Amino acid sequence: MNGTTLSKRARVAAALAAILACHAGLALTSLRRNSVTIDEFSHLPAGLTYWQQGTFALYHHNPPLVKMLAALPVLASRPAVDYGGSWARAMEGGYQAGHVDFGKEFMRANSARYFELFNRGRMVIVALSVLGALLIFLWARDLWGAGGGLLASAFWAFDPNVLAHAGVVTTDIGAAVAIFATVYLFWRWLRSPSWPRAAAAGAVLGLALLAKFSALILLLILPALAAIHWIVTRRRLAAGHLLVIPALALLVLNAGYGFEGSGRPLGSFAFLSPDLTRPRTGGEIPDHPNALYRLLYSQRENRFARTLIGRLPTPLPAQYVLGFDDQRFESKIGLPGGGYAVYLCGEIRRDGWWYYYLYALALKVPLGTWLVVAVAIAAALRARWRLSWEDEAAWVLPALVVLAGMSLMTGLDLGVRYLLPMFPFLYVGCGRLALLVGARLRSARIMVLVAGTALLWNVAEAACVWPHYISYFNEAAGGPAGGHRYLIDSNLDWGQDLLELKRWLGRNPQPEGLALAYFGTVNPGIAGIHYRLPPRDPGIVPPRRRLPGETDGLRPGTYAVSVNFLQGLPNWMTGEEGEVVPVDQDALGYFGALRPYARAGYSILIYRLDENDVERLRRAWGPDAAGPG
Repeated sequence: MNGTTLSKRARVAAALAAILACHAGLALTSLRRNSVTIDEFSHLPAGLTYWQQGTFALYHHNPPLVKMLAALPVLASRPAVDYGGSWARAMEGGYQAGHVDFGKEFMRANSARYFELFNRGRMVIVALSVLGALLIFLWARDLWGAGGGLLASAFWAFDPNVLAHAGVVTTDIGAAVAIFATVYLFWRWLRSPSWPRAAAAGAVLGLALLAKFSALILLLILPALAAIHWIVTRRRLAAGHLLVIPALALLVLNAGYGFEGSGRPLGSFAFLSPDLTRPRTGGEIPDHPNALYRLLYSQRENRFARTLIGRLPTPLPAQYVLGFDDQRFESKIGLPGGGYAVYLCGEIRRDGWWYYYLYALALKVPLGTWLVVAVAIAAALRARWRLSWEDEAAWVLPALVVLAGMSLMTGLDLGVRYLLPMFPFLYVGCGRLALLVGARLRSARIMVLVAGTALLWNVAEAACVWPHYISYFNEAAGGPAGGHRYLIDSNLDWGQDLLELKRWLGRNPQPEGLALAYFGTVNPGIAGIHYRLPPRDPGIVPPRRRLPGETDGLRPGTYAVSVNFLQGLPNWMTGEEGEVVPVDQDALGYFGALRPYARAGYSILIYRLDENDVERLRRAWGPDAAGPG
């Protein structure tokens, strides 16, 4: 190996290190600005219980791997974890504890350092995202050379959506990286089969299944890639390898759950989802403290109960099976009125839209990225820059399956974060443009110029939107300030700006007090914010029963309202004493008739109302008025 080769490798290594360092730096510095978001409120405490109690029942809506990894640095900090409240009551009653109640108890027990504990857990997610950038570099380098690897990893490193979810304790980044790693290792095994490569693919497949239920799409992707490989090459794959990959994945999955409940008969589970139940025809009705669950159990039963299949042992951990059922129950039609309330362009539904994720991609992905994707597709149409069909399929097929699966099969129209597993594959495909560097064709030079410009555009966007990556929208949506017209929830308002509101109040004290409608699970009092709740109707006499902490009617003063409430999304508010006040759809939409005075981040808008504003809203929205529109 000559000195020139060593020098080139050193330059590539230095460039890659700079990309990874920038990515980590942007994520780490931004995460400290964010409050605990809605989902991570439950994820981190659940991860602690897995280590401390050896059971995986709490918040089994997602598998445990990422939650357990994020809990490790928090365990080292010796947090206070209360197992004498909701946990003890659940154990005595023979049911699982509620993750929201347990999360609240964790919050109260660690109020003095609550946000710092979550920041420590978040650093694990940043490390997983850095690992993702490295894996993208390796695969793109295998296909397009070192330049392609650097280009592909840079697009991941400076993607605002990636940076947003690299800074929260949720499963999205971990699942995206694990799914990508599985396909990459499986592709390497297809190219050059060996026992070590088969074992590596199987083990990582098991880890992906332990990360998130969305990794189940790999059970479609991997066989499809193997079939394409056989069609293109006509090379038979070793039967032993084909057996060891799923067998090892299953072993890793069960080991990750400590084999808790593995082998339990399928018919013995108390299922809830329509997919796994049928109208009840007999059998013992399970008990549950929740009245809705008791009603559902009395009406429906496990569709495999008292059948031959139901007597067979399930080769999966019990909490994996129950968690999958809970996901299907909540995301489809198990809840009264349908699944989750979701929003698109001013409309709220519970059944979603088949094109929701196409819309989300168009508005949440940087325009520079879409420009590069278009140029990469154009380059792929030229035979001289095209790979073999099996190599092209290895990155194209997973991206398409993720998009189609989320759009047509899940019913979870909650945020572009669900499409994060397709991003690494897209960026590997974009790495092809590095092949064009130095080409003498005019079209190639134009493509290189476009790719370079787009990358610089993305870097500038990532720098300018810092630290508000969760609220990022591209220019087509009017940027973060305009995104609320099209998408909300985890695309914009995930409860992350509570600490931004605290900073705003520090600069702008409110002697007369603050009324706050915060869309989040954290009690704002934990952040040191003193407030009252605004009325859920601006009339003098609210048509609903007034609840503790809620004012009788609208009065002059300063109001801070989460964007989700402004757009009509139903949820609840938390009073300063911890009381929970339900918020019906559009109950706080009357603030939309006013112009905000300021904002905290992009998800909390601040209003200052005088007597004229109050009177105008009372006339328009009071008990004797139908409200505007």
